[in-house]
Formats: sequence, structure tokens, C-alpha cells
Amino acid sequence: MTDVGVGQGAGTTTAMSAERAKLHKSMRRFDMMLFAAAAMIGLDTPAAVASYGAQVILWLLFALIFFLIPYGMLASELGTTFPVEGGPYAWTRMAFGRLAGAVTSVLYWIGTPIWIGGTLTAASIAMINAFIVNKPLSTTAEIIFGLAFVWVTVALSQIQMKWGKWGPNIATIAKGAVALLFVILVIVFLADKGRPAGTMTVSDIKPSLSGFLGVIGLLVFLFAGFETPSAAGEELVDPKRDIPKAVVGAGLISAVIYGAVIVGVLVIVPKSGLSSVGGFADAYNSVATVLGSASHDVGYVFAVLIILTLLLSGAAWFEASNRVQAVTALNGGAPLWLGKFSESGTPVVVNIVSGGIASAFVLFVFLTAHGSLESFFSVMLSLVISSTALSYVFIFPALLLLRKKYPDRPRPYRVPGGNVGAWIVVVLTELFIIVTSITLLWPGLINNILGQSYSMESSWGVSRVFFEIVTLGSVVVMVLMGIVFWWLGRGAIAKGLVDDKDLLAIPAGAGASGDESKLSVTTGGATPTGLEV
Repeated sequence: MTDVGVGQGAGTTTAMSAERAKLHKSMRRFDMMLFAAAAMIGLDTPAAVASYGAQVILWLLFALIFFLIPYGMLASELGTTFPVEGGPYAWTRMAFGRLAGAVTSVLYWIGTPIWIGGTLTAASIAMINAFIVNKPLSTTAEIIFGLAFVWVTVALSQIQMKWGKWGPNIATIAKGAVALLFVILVIVFLADKGRPAGTMTVSDIKPSLSGFLGVIGLLVFLFAGFETPSAAGEELVDPKRDIPKAVVGAGLISAVIYGAVIVGVLVIVPKSGLSSVGGFADAYNSVATVLGSASHDVGYVFAVLIILTLLLSGAAWFEASNRVQAVTALNGGAPLWLGKFSESGTPVVVNIVSGGIASAFVLFVFLTAHGSLESFFSVMLSLVISSTALSYVFIFPALLLLRKKYPDRPRPYRVPGGNVGAWIVVVLTELFIIVTSITLLWPGLINNILGQSYSMESSWGVSRVFFEIVTLGSVVVMVLMGIVFWWLGRGAIAKGLVDDKDLLAIPAGAGASGDESKLSVTTGGATPTGLEV
């Protein structure tokens, strides 16, 4: 079997080889760990999980064992075996062909600007309402803030990775600080005032099928992001050594922070007052009373920190998903102009396009939801999670096909248990993805099949028609966009601007430690096998 660590023939310049020359190795193990943790930890989501009640503690543990751990193993093997730029696209492309890669890339990419323009904006506005202005902003003010939030995020993602990586690093540290402050206040509050009436008790931790179906998508979204450093695979100093350890660190950080925040919300906020968008703010407002007269001033700081972490989390996902889409374009899976990198090594065109998409969703949803922040948050979160989940449909099983297509490829990390172990982690993660997609693209379908009643209005605050137009309709458009991008990308292939060999070219010295340096690419004449157009 031909090794994939080859490049285009001598003297040949393709679009990818030209853009690849702009990349710099700059991310080490610590950076990868904090980058992945920043992508995984979103403080916009724990309150939505907690809104399903005490049973989420059991489902959180369930997802940690049967999704987070297998997912981390899978991402570690793929990332260390094929450490190339645009990793998620490259893995899918190698395993299933360019069309599957193009559709996967669009789903993986476009969910990010929707998330930033949707749920991150909504969560940030909830913080402003709760701690800064102490009243709901007008629809016009919400839109203005949302647009500003989007374009600041775009600006951050445009910074060279050598410096831009500090955004996610700072975000993870700040999230840890916020969680620690919150937990300390919860402990002091409980010791001083006792548990508020109507909050969670041990007897409330009763699992239910409806609870599982409601929360599974949120749990998948909580832990998505292990592969984000691999999106910048050729900007990692030593991916073969560092990725598995970074994955373990990011997983532990995420599990601890999520567990602490979710439990804190549940023991402070009465069950009747749990809210998907305002729950975290409500919980903080309750425990901050122990600060006395300082609670108001600390609230300002708390709100600013939360907004900062949301902003930097969005920038982390922009840095990852935009690179994936840019590499897709350079490989003929999208219009070639989307693959343009700046001289500093950032995908400048995709960054700007992403900002435009995020801005469009800020305008569309706020106007159609008539300024209802709760509806805005819920519908956008469903769309983001479903599109994100669908992007993994081909990524996860790629592990099995790439083991078969490239059995001799050195694997610094392998999923334990041989082929049986590989099948187990793929089946487990894929089942989570399938159930998540069904429950969020057509809520209530599984409930109705199992004879349970389900109400769209009470669950989401919007009509079925509105919900499906926004969510299912948007996903259909995304898939069609991926197909159109694939068709348009054929033009670059016909002109000889795309060569499959350079997609999988491993940078010289990619597996070794070394100083930050500009990338050089190994060259050779052999074409990797198993690359269907």
C-alpha cells in the first residue's frame, strides 16, 4: 500500500502547495489541549442541559463513558496518523471520496457562524440583560450587539495562529476561573443559607426516556471539538506525540467544568425556574447574594468574563472550521477562491464569508422570532447541534476505512482492542450522532413512535412549521451547498490546479519536535491509493 506521506511531483505548483507555504508550525501540546478545551467548553450550553432537571447528572456520566472517551480515542488515532491541514475533511476525503468530504466540510464549517450568530450572541445578551442593563434590550440593540459580536470574532480568527492560539488558551483559563468562582459561591451560599426550596434532591435523579431524548443532543454538543487542533494539522509542532495527551487533558478539563457548573445550577435554581438561556445567570444572581454590597460590581466582572469566553470560543471554532473549508476548496471540493490564505497563514476569504453568514442569522432569527431571546436561543441551538452532529456522520467511520486502505501507515496511537476496539468506538459514537440528528431535526418523532406525547410549543416555544423551516430546511440547504461546492470545485481540477497527492503531503519533520518554522513539504511521484474523485 502506498504511503500517504508524499507530495506533488517536482516542479509542479498547485493551489494547495502555494497556500501551504504560508503555514507556520506554532501549536504545542499545551496549546492543543487548551484549544480543544476552548472549542469543547461553551458556557452558553450547561444551563440548557440543566433545564432538563436532576436526571442530566446520570446522562452526563453516560455520555462521558460511551461518547466522550470513544470519541477521544478515535480523534487521537486519526489526528496522529494523518496530521495534515484540514484534518476532518482530509480523513473523510481519503475514506469516502471528494463528494462526501465536500458535504462534510460544509456541515462542519457552516454550523460555526450559525452558532456564533445565534446561541453565543443570545447567551451574551442574556448576560448583558442580567448584569449590566438589568432589563431586556430592544430588538434593535440586540441586533447591533449581535453584529458587533460576530465581527469581533472574525477579527480575532484572522490573527496568525502563532498569536491567535492565545485566544482559545485565555478562553479556557477564563472558563476555569468562572467555574471555580461559581462553585466557591455555591458552596458558601449553601453553607450560609442552605439549599433553596424547590431545587434538586437526590430523589429527583430519575432517568427517563423523554429526558434522554431531550438532552442527548446537548450532551453531544458539550463534548464536540476533540479534532479541532487537527484542523490546523500542519501548524502543530509535534502532533504524533502531543495529540493523544492533549485530548486527555481537554477531556478532563471539559468534564470537570461542565459537571461543576451543571450541578451548581441544579442545587441553586428551583426546578420551576430552570431556563435554557438564563439559567446560569439566574444561578449566579442567587449565590452572589453572599457577597453583600459587592455583588453588583462582581456581577459586572462576571458578565464581562462570560462574554469574553463566549467570544474566544467562537474564535477557536472559526480558526478550526474555516481552515477545514479552505483546505476543501484547495482540494477541489469547493470553489477555489475560498481556499485563499493570508500571508500570516489564516484562511482570510472563508473568515469573511463566515462573518457574513453569522450576520445574516443574527438578522433573520431576531426579526422572525420578534425579539424573543428564549426562542432565538432554542431554535438556533437545535440547528447548530444538528448540523454539527451530521458533520461527524462520515468522520467517525473514516477510522475503519482508513485502517483498511492504509494498513501500513505508522499509527503513533491506535484505538485499543484492534479492529474490534475500532468498531466499538465507531458504533458508539455514530449511534450518538444518529439519535441526536433525529431528535433535533424532527423533535418528538421517537417519542411518538414509542407512544409518548410531545408538544412543540411547550418544548421549543415556536410552531412546528417555523422550527422545521429553520432547522431541517437549513440542513437541506447545507447539504445542497456541499454538493454544489463539489461540482464547482471540478473546474479547478480540470485546470490542473488540484492534485490529490498534495492533499496528503506530510510536512517535512511533521512528527518531530522543533522550533516554530515555516513548513516545507516532502515531494515524491507516487499517488496515494484509495482516493476516489
